[in-house]
Parts: sequence; C-alpha cells; structure tokens
Amino acid sequence: MLRLTYRTLAILREYSRALLALHLTITGLSIAILPSLVTAALAAMRPLTGEAAITTSGLIRFLTSPGGGTWAGFTMFVTVAILVYQQAGITLIVSQNDQHPMRAIARALFGVVRRITALTALALLLTLAHLLTALPFLAAIIGASKLLLHHYDPYLLNLERPPVLWWYGTFCLAMVAALVAANGTLVVRWSLAIPRLILDDGKPLAALRSSYHLTRKRSRHAATTLALGAALTIAMPPLITLIFSGLAGGIFQVLPNDKSYLLPAVITLVGSYVLIGLAVTFLATAAFGTLVMAYYEELSGNPFKTPAPPAPKHAAVLMRRAWVLEAIVVAVVLAQSYPIISSLNHSAEVGVTAHRGNASLAPENTVSAIRQAINDGSDYIEIDIQLTADGVPVLWHDTDMQRIFGLPERINDLPFTQLRQLDAGSWFSETFSDERIASLADAIEATRGKANLLLDLKPNRNEEALVNAVVNVLQENNAVTGTVIAAADWPILEMAKSQEPNLRTALLAQFVVGPLWQDRYDILGIRSNRASPAMVARAHKAGNELFVWTVNSPEAMARFIDMGVDNIITDRPDVLSQLLKKRSAMSDGERLASRLRNWLR
Repeated sequence: MLRLTYRTLAILREYSRALLALHLTITGLSIAILPSLVTAALAAMRPLTGEAAITTSGLIRFLTSPGGGTWAGFTMFVTVAILVYQQAGITLIVSQNDQHPMRAIARALFGVVRRITALTALALLLTLAHLLTALPFLAAIIGASKLLLHHYDPYLLNLERPPVLWWYGTFCLAMVAALVAANGTLVVRWSLAIPRLILDDGKPLAALRSSYHLTRKRSRHAATTLALGAALTIAMPPLITLIFSGLAGGIFQVLPNDKSYLLPAVITLVGSYVLIGLAVTFLATAAFGTLVMAYYEELSGNPFKTPAPPAPKHAAVLMRRAWVLEAIVVAVVLAQSYPIISSLNHSAEVGVTAHRGNASLAPENTVSAIRQAINDGSDYIEIDIQLTADGVPVLWHDTDMQRIFGLPERINDLPFTQLRQLDAGSWFSETFSDERIASLADAIEATRGKANLLLDLKPNRNEEALVNAVVNVLQENNAVTGTVIAAADWPILEMAKSQEPNLRTALLAQFVVGPLWQDRYDILGIRSNRASPAMVARAHKAGNELFVWTVNSPEAMARFIDMGVDNIITDRPDVLSQLLKKRSAMSDGERLASRLRNWLR
C-alpha cells in the first residue's frame, strides 16, 4: 500500500499543473453546460413527472413514477459520465509523458473527444451496473418500511420514536453498509477500465473484463488506499469550515466597526475559503485519478509509453506559459466570491410563523396556543384544518384522535358538537383542562387584527368538501385578505384559488427537482434541511416567497435569517422574536460575522 501511495504522489507532483488545467476545464464545462442540460431534461420530462416541486405526499409517487425514475437515472448517468471523461483526461496526461501543461491538456482533451462515444458507452454501462447492484438493498429498505411502519402515523412516528423505528433504522444502516460495500467492490474491480479503454483503444465491455481480471487478486491494497483517501476527502470540508468559522468570529471581534475595515476582511476570508475549497476538490479528484494510474502501472507492468493522440490543429494557441493557470484560478475564485459577498448584504427582514400556535407553551392547534403566539409577536399563525363528520372545519393535525383524546376514531367520524365536549388540553397540562377543540371560525376571531392565518389543509379523502368548507368560512367571516392556504398537493391549491382568487397559496414541498417556472402558488414552503441559498435565489427569481419549516433552535434560526428566507415556521415563536430583536441591535461587524459564520456552515 505504501509503494502505491508513493507512486501516486509522485505522479501527482509531476503532472500537477496539467492536472489542474484539466480540473479547471472539466469544472468550467460542467458549470456552463450541466445546469442547462438538467433543466432541459426536466422540462422534457414534465409530462411524465407532472411537477417541478416535489411535495411530502408526492415524494414516493414521484420516485416510483416513470418521470422520477428517468430523472434519477439521468442525473446519475451525467455524473458518472463527467467522472469518466475526467479520468480519461488524467489517463492521457499521465501516459503521454509531456510535462508542458497547456500542450498536455490540449492533447488530452482531443483524445477524450476522439473516444467520446466509447467513453459515454462505458459511463452508461457503469451507471446501469451500479443501479442494478443497489436495487436489492433499496428494495429491502422500502419493503421493511412497508412491513414495519405502514400502520404508524408519520408525525406520531417521529414524535414518539417507538422501538420498531430504531430496529428499522438499524436495518437501514446495515443495508446501506452492504450497498456501499457492493458498489465499492465494483469501483475497485472496474477501476482500470478507463485506462484499458484509452490506452488499448478497446471496447467498453472488453475494458471492463480486462480490469476485472487485472484487479481480481490484488484489490485489497487498492481498496484500503481508496477508503483512506475517501475518508480524508470527506473529513477535509467540515474541518476547513470549522477553522474559517472560528477565524471569522475572532477577526470581527477585533476589527473596528467600520465597513472600510470589515469589507476587505470579508473579501479575504471568502476568497481564501473558496480557494482552499477549490484546492481540496482538485486534490481529491486528481489524487484518485493518479492512484488509478499508479495501480494500472503496477498490475499491468507496462510503463506509460503509449503514443499520445495527435494534437489539434490549433493546439499552439493553448501553449502559453504556465502562469496562465494561476490567472485562471484567481479568476475562478473572484467569480465565485462575488455572489457570495453580495449575498451577505441582503436584508434580514424575516417573518415569524407560529407552528400550530405556540405549541411549546400551550396545547397545539388551540385558541390558547394562538393567543400565546400572538403575544410572542408572531406574524402568521399556522394551524392544521380538517373536517368533522358534519362538515365543520376544525383545528386538528393527526389522522386519528389517539394522541389527544385517546380515541381510535378519525376526526371526521364524529360531529362537531360531540367533539366540543372533549378535553383538548389536559394531555399537555392540567392547566388547560378547560380547553376545547377549536373551529376555524374560532381561530379567525382570535387572530382578527392581530396576526394572519396560514391554514395547512389536511384532507382525508375529502379534498373538495374541505376546500369548499374552508373557503366558505373565510368568506363569511371576511377573513380572505391576509390568509394563506397551504397544502402538500397541487389540486388543493388550485381548487382554493379557483373558488377565491384573492387567497394566497403555499405549496409545502420536500425538495425541488427543476426550475420553478409555474406561477401556481405564492409561497414555497420547504423542509428546513432542504433549504439553501441557491433555493432562496430560485424561489425569489420565480416570484415566490420562501418559508422554511420547522425550525426550533436559535442557531438554525440565525442561519436561515442570514440565508435570506422570507419566513420561518417554528414551534418557538417567542425564541425567534427575541432573536430578531437581538439581531436588530447588532453592529455592522457583528452582523457580517454572523452571516459569514452561517454561510460557512
């Protein structure tokens, strides 16, 4: 293993400039072409997927649909193809024994283009092989979920976390470990397929067979080296982030509160962070590529004497002095740093939405929780709405009444008058023993002139009746203005909008797979672990507000404020309101330090 490592480092050192040029070229082409390609593919698959934002209810439906499967397969294939092209370029650079970086990269790119058909076919074979290898493990995870968890309400499952959930989690970890081992074996066994394809001018299947025979008896050492390299590569980004986050806090505490000092510090920190990130990415990809070449040299016993492909006619244009690479790196760093620095200067105006009222200090979805949330400074009160047996919209979340009332029936099995007799507060605290289930009309009355309502509609195979009832109550109580109708399904929002065009609507989505070209809602509500600066920019570009749910820790709240989201849905509106007040009193330096630290996370 040490000999293989030393040889890898020697190759990396000898061809570092040419490999850097290749990395910058592949990265630049990927940034320029890949987003447009994926967007075009998603637009073409629109008739199959039916949607760009994938909601909670539509997640499994999307992944198991022809469009969702095609999208996942296409994304994986494009990723594998880029890696294959890059490894082919590394192979040509190392094998041609030309240390002049520009001449080496010109010949390597020409060689990749010359074998593009065979390389693409190899990428397709690798993608299919890895998907087929992963399929049994994924099927086992899905099957276990249906067998063990199908009768649990998802919310209660997350809230109570019964032992069966931990058993399922352990099983999933075992399946994921087996999946990684199986696919990792394929990576090692077929790691020499690209050098075989390029240097022997062979066919994709023949290259895979040849790689398998070469590595069959000597894969252990390479696997160990690859695993250590992968662990180091994975550990580096969080370590760098931790270091820069500490630097940001320390520097901004020392600097005077003057933008003439603060701005250069921000530029220096961001530029250094981007530069080091670029270096780590380059070293990871280049080290893997040169490791493959060292492994190939060791097993094949052949020195790299294969004649290089002929240079393109205009290769002389590319034969510049090596300092051009440094200029390119600086340009890349500046290009990536500018939008980051610009994003640190956005407004921190963020709305507060109380999730089911203040559910941390009062029983959820009750008038007491609503009043507490209003006292805490909430802009919106988010409440769940379902229908009773006699068609009254009430504040209720769960599919049944077991958690609150200890009854197995669903909320739509009983009339409102009977439900009104039940104690809706003692489960939370005896202090609220007089609390009763609230109707939508009660919520409107409690919030009128004090806060707006965000109504999360929870249909139970009664979508049309639920929408009709909710819209009627809003119209009868003159509460349309300022109210937002939220749902995890497109048809519900469309139905509400068609009945009352003045209503604002919010789509609650798990993640977004394509461009938000549809103007079918006003607000995109995204799960907090899916939110990112890019997601905020995409939503705003499409003319939508972005809400994130459900965020309860002050650290996470601060991160999303600095990210530029429009509204945070939380169980602790009191904590968020206090945080916003505290941040409004910050100096420029403190605010920049906070935003920079949160950007680094």
